[in-house]
This record gives sequence, structure tokens and C-alpha cells, in this order.
Amino acid sequence: MSCSYGLNDFDVVTFRCLKNDSERCISAKNWILSMSEPIDEENGVSFWQWIEENDQLSIKNQNNLMNTFFLFFHNQPNRAVATGTIASDDRDMGKILSLEQAVWIGGINIHRDFRGHGIGGILFAYIDKYIQQTIKTGITVCLFTQNAKAKHIYKRFAFKSKGFIKNGSLVENDPTVREFI
Repeated sequence: MSCSYGLNDFDVVTFRCLKNDSERCISAKNWILSMSEPIDEENGVSFWQWIEENDQLSIKNQNNLMNTFFLFFHNQPNRAVATGTIASDDRDMGKILSLEQAVWIGGINIHRDFRGHGIGGILFAYIDKYIQQTIKTGITVCLFTQNAKAKHIYKRFAFKSKGFIKNGSLVENDPTVREFI
């Protein structure tokens, strides 16, 4: 796979800013709602609701670092091509697993027309840098995935598997500082 794009090819817009830009918001929402399980491994309606719910949680809790980022092409400013989210907890898994100092990365999605061009790595690098600049103390970054491409990106950024979740419990294998679940 050759990377034909760089971060400078995109505008990075948070969900909060996106809500103030009706054209981009409609574009992003239409893209998300068009997602389907068989093609995108995501239910678009549920995913959009998850983004909105996490945004509401972060507004209520100022300590919540939650942010959803969207990538738009510079030369096509209303064309959303990727999204990814940082949350202080994801679907209460932090509470279930007793992970008090954790940040969750989720909702990484690349528009089906642009997969295989390195955009997932560009977005993940942006999110990883954002977390490192925002959080000054040691913290666990948690990622859920069954997606082999996503695991490859996580490993490229030096994350190592800490374990997997089975019946609501973490089954550990190799604990490390940077990890994915």
C-alpha cells in the first residue's frame, strides 16, 4: 500500500466545530448514516447516535477528553473521508474492567472510497499526538478491534495487546504501557 496523502491534504474538524458548519455536518452525517454492516462493519445510524451521545457526555463532564475528529479534503471541503473518536470511557468498559486511568480510541472509520491509501494511519497519528499533547501523565490507551488492518496500525504505533475481553472481563496476556484491547 502506498500512502498517497499526508495530513496537510486534510482539514481536521472536531464534532463540536462541525455542528456549527451546516454543510460539513450534513456531509459527515450523510456519510456516517450510509454506512452498513456488510461493507463498513458499522451500523451508520447507531454510530451517529454514539457520536452524539459521547459529545453530550463530554459537555456535561469537562474532565472528559472526548472528541470526535473528522478529516475533510482541503480541495473538497465538504467531503468527509475519515472519523475517529477519543473518549474517557467507551460503553462503560472502563468501569466494567476497573480501568480508572484510561482513554479509549474508537470509531475509526475511513470512507469506503478511500481505504487503502494510508488515511487510517494519518488519522491515528493525529489522534495519538493529540492524546500525548493533552495528557501529561501516564495513561492507558484502550482500543477495541477485531479488524486486522486496525491492529496493524496500532502495532505500527508501538501499541501491544494487553489482552482481550471475554464475558465482560479482561483476559490478560502481555501488560505494557501502550496497549490495545
